[in-house]
Formats: sequence, C-alpha cells, structure tokens
Amino acid sequence: MNKEIETKEYFNDLNKIKETIRQNQNKAMVYVNSQMILTYYQIGTIINQRKTWGSKYIQNLANDLKEYGKGFSRANLYEMMKFADFFDETEIIQQPVGQIPWGTIIVIMQKSKAHEEMLYYINETHKNGWSRSMVLNQIELKSYERSLIKPSVTKTIKSDDLSKELFKDTYVFNFIDKEKIKTEKDLKNQMIDNIIKFLQELGPGFYTSR
Repeated sequence: MNKEIETKEYFNDLNKIKETIRQNQNKAMVYVNSQMILTYYQIGTIINQRKTWGSKYIQNLANDLKEYGKGFSRANLYEMMKFADFFDETEIIQQPVGQIPWGTIIVIMQKSKAHEEMLYYINETHKNGWSRSMVLNQIELKSYERSLIKPSVTKTIKSDDLSKELFKDTYVFNFIDKEKIKTEKDLKNQMIDNIIKFLQELGPGFYTSR
C-alpha cells in the first residue's frame, strides 16, 4: 500500500473519529443539561411549598448552597421558583425543555406573556437551533403572535448555534464540577476524558466496548 493511500485513509479515519467525539459530546451535554433542568424544576417545586417563609428563606438557601456554584444564587433560585410555577414535570420530560440552555429558558420566561407562548419559543428554539440572541430577535419580531394569525411557510435553515451555546452555558459548568470547569476548553477536555462514563449513563444505544 503506497503512502498516499495510507495518508488519505488516515485522515479519513481521523475525521470520522473527530465527528464521533463531537456527536457524542453533544449527546452527553444534552443529557447533563436535561438533568440540570430537571433538578432546577425539583428545587423550584420544593421552594414553592415554602413561599410563606419569605425572602430570608431564599437568601439562607443561597448562602448554604454556595459550595455547589453560582447556579444556586438567590436570583437563580427565584428563577427556579418561576420555572416550577410555569411548567409541570410531564412537560419538562415530554417537551424539549431540557435540550436548551437554562439562560435561554430564563429569557423565554421573562419575555413571554403566557404558557403557550413559552412552549412555542422553546419548541422553535429546539427545532431551529436558535441561539439566545436569535430567540430575543424572534420575540422582538413577535414570531408567536404572527404564528397564531398565519403559520409560517418560510423555509427555516437549522442553526448549529444552540449546541454551541450548551457548551458555553456557565450554569452547566457549575452543575458538572465547579472546581474543575472554568472554561469551554476545560469542559471539552473533561468530557473527552469521561466520555465512556457519560455514554454508559445514556444507555447501550450510545456506547459499545472498545
């Protein structure tokens, strides 16, 4: 076998391996994100049962949860409360809520006037791969209101921005390991190191032995 063929075959293999890593990183990231979103919902549900205890209760929780990272700040605990008010667990499991970044969910909750509007932007974000800035733009353009008048027939090109934002989401960084995850590069390195563990948790469909 001549060296030119060997070189071509090597780079073909390299590209396949890189693509496999990228795809499985995305699957792992979606899994981690979905677990984080469900955790936030459950925390919000617990807190909502103590609403009568007032803001000092929330501040005490924030102080006592500092060891788990910035994702459990006072402000974010309030967002978890709203999240648990706006949605139920069945919706979170059945809708693509867990597949978009928490920061995007917060924006959608803050900018939407009704529950159905929230679900619309969540589904459209997932379907079209919108980044947070794209979601804000669609809200500004009143995409939901226009969809009620006349369903869009415009051909939508799916963006890759959503998967990129999952890797940049600081809430996910803190949720995984606040001591080891400081940057996007750290996250990718840790996910490569632990990729088999992640995929095993996802189930046999995502993992085969080496």
